[in-house]
Amino acid sequence: MSNVEKPKPDPVSPGTNASGGGRLWVGVIVSTALIALAWYGTFERVWVQWFPSWWRRDTPLLDRLSGGDSYYTHGPLVPVVSLAIAFYIYMRVGTPTKRTKQSTLLGWAVFGFFLMAHLLFTFASVTFASGFSLLGVLMGLVMIWGGWPLVRAYALPIALLFFMVPLPLAWIDGINFELKLFASKAALWIATHFFSVPAVVDGSYVLLSPGADGLPKTLVIENVCGGLRSIIALTFFAALFAALCRATGAWRWFLLLMSFPVAIASNVARITGLIVVAHHLGTDAAGEGGWFHDLSGILVFALALALMFLIESGVLLIGRLLKRNWLDDRLMGYLNTIQGDQQAVARTGHPGVLVVLVLSAGLCLYWSNQPEREAMGGVAKQSLPTEVALEDTTYTSVDLALEDKVLAILETDDYVYRRFVNEKGSDGRGFDLLIVFSKNNRRGTHSPELCIQGSGEKIVSKGPVALSSVLKNNQSFGMREVVSQDGRQMVYYLYVFKTGDSYTTNYTKQQASILINGLLRREAVGALIRLTVSVQDDDLEAARQLAKDAASRLMPIIDEKLP
Repeated sequence: MSNVEKPKPDPVSPGTNASGGGRLWVGVIVSTALIALAWYGTFERVWVQWFPSWWRRDTPLLDRLSGGDSYYTHGPLVPVVSLAIAFYIYMRVGTPTKRTKQSTLLGWAVFGFFLMAHLLFTFASVTFASGFSLLGVLMGLVMIWGGWPLVRAYALPIALLFFMVPLPLAWIDGINFELKLFASKAALWIATHFFSVPAVVDGSYVLLSPGADGLPKTLVIENVCGGLRSIIALTFFAALFAALCRATGAWRWFLLLMSFPVAIASNVARITGLIVVAHHLGTDAAGEGGWFHDLSGILVFALALALMFLIESGVLLIGRLLKRNWLDDRLMGYLNTIQGDQQAVARTGHPGVLVVLVLSAGLCLYWSNQPEREAMGGVAKQSLPTEVALEDTTYTSVDLALEDKVLAILETDDYVYRRFVNEKGSDGRGFDLLIVFSKNNRRGTHSPELCIQGSGEKIVSKGPVALSSVLKNNQSFGMREVVSQDGRQMVYYLYVFKTGDSYTTNYTKQQASILINGLLRREAVGALIRLTVSVQDDDLEAARQLAKDAASRLMPIIDEKLP
């Protein structure tokens, strides 16, 4: 037997399996069309219905793309980038294929598991989980078509699709608020110690020393300045950077992980610049709509990109000093190591796969086209009295109406929205109370923070509030307060979620409870109860006390009457 090492075959090229090229493309196009139909309802929700920037025709496109209420307006651009990368890979290596019994069985297991998950999540209207299941379906599909070589070749464009699916908006709100506070405090420390700017952070506000006119200056730190949008967008581009960079192997993963601290550091630098400019040039330049505010929004990405290049250069420099070859000048050089059976053709037209996709697309389209709103005969209205006495004051009410597009998003017509005003009308005090009730969907019990920010208000503080009253089963309960600012007007909110007989202020816990109840008993009853008080004369404590008094008086009544 010869000991001469056999030469390794060249990577598969597009022309290698040209005889099956026609069938290959037909299978890809048909499968893609069926997947698009199966996931149409999911992405119609996450890209259009739940992101107002996409359907605001009264504002320019650039403003819609960068609107403060939309953290995933870049979502529809992600599959375009993924398709472009997939086409480049095809032109580079074609469809390297080597199917085995083990890879085919594993492919069917992955494909079936995530497709069933998608059907379950679509039925239960868990859109973000349904969106993420697409990645598993595509990965299993590719493995069925061509085994491990095909998966290895096209794993990158599939993985990038992760960035087109929005996380639950309640998670986004919580993360963003904490990031904003951290970035503000870090920026204030830098501005104070390195630039000698006297300032104090109060929630979302930076209080500066008075200007020449003697009036105090206040800089509002918006949510988009906190870092979440930058992290989401930057991580997507960092994934591209890591795939296309000159570093090799594990260093690509290192660069991807570094995108998080780089994004946070870049935003800290931006807020520092805003504080310094506001101190020297005024809040008109550094505030929302100011020239430096808008310019810094662009410069922060340039800074982050420069830092990523700097980190990459540092890695390569350390490699040279250690005499290690960590440099690969080839674009996606790992593709050259992928080998497959040059006589095999990716089986993109697998009849079993196509039948399953046709059935799945039909079910998903049927569920997506079901009536989105369900009238329940005024359950919410029956649970709320038209007047209430608080201490020695009687508050009477008038009914308010929600917009049709809001009801379409909530998928329920069963709500009551009443404005309670002081009967005497001497002090102008009053409050609004909103109850959104839903029997068979989770949309109505949305997170109030999303609506608050979507309406243009800025959240400046929030936290739990304990109430003195007890409910019919002698359980004590608490609510959650949110304080927002819109210009000079402050608004105080107090809310709680109802799930069956229990109450919670945790949105994720409430949504999970409704989901489980809906799947097990086909009845996902829930409600959102929200009090709103406008802050008069900057007296936040008076607004807080009025809301707490109203909640303590009305919640036992609501609990008794609301099923």
